[in-house]
Amino acid sequence: MTVPYSVRALVPADFPQASRVLARRWSREADSGRPVDHERDYALILPLRTGDHPKLHGLFEDEELVAMWELDPTSPGPGWSASERQERSVCLFLLYTDPAHRNAGRLVSLWLADHFARSPRPPAWLRCSIPDERLSVHITGTCGWHKVRQEGRRHLLQLSPEVKPHLNLLIAAQPACTAPGGSTRPLALARTDHS
Repeated sequence: MTVPYSVRALVPADFPQASRVLARRWSREADSGRPVDHERDYALILPLRTGDHPKLHGLFEDEELVAMWELDPTSPGPGWSASERQERSVCLFLLYTDPAHRNAGRLVSLWLADHFARSPRPPAWLRCSIPDERLSVHITGTCGWHKVRQEGRRHLLQLSPEVKPHLNLLIAAQPACTAPGGSTRPLALARTDHS
């Protein structure tokens, strides 16, 4: 059996799929009564058209994009204290998942924790700042993140890098995400079960 998921950097050819993921996400948010900033969301994927967005990565099931995210290794994001900013961390700037793939956010979180744990100089934390309390509760409840505190309207979450020994049986990865210091996760080859 071939590994069902893969991770790689998004390229201009992925723009139509990224647009479809956003459209499905917007529809789900509208059905839930949550506001959506269409212009902001679209602006984040627009550079894919020209290849100017090297930080955007995706989780694919077969060849279908089911999640996309952007990392910022230079800042933990808004709301973190000066002492927390001194800690080595990587910010999950955004994560959009296809609503039809309920476990995509959890898979991305597991992969990122494993990916950064395997780097020569792993960060102390993966961090994110969430403005929506319901989303914060969902991420902490299903994706393994821990809530540190709330600053104003933002919920500050973090995840410790941790090696997941058998994750490569589920997700094959190209060396797509750059860890702090420029290291990358080694290529995990798709495995085949001959039994």
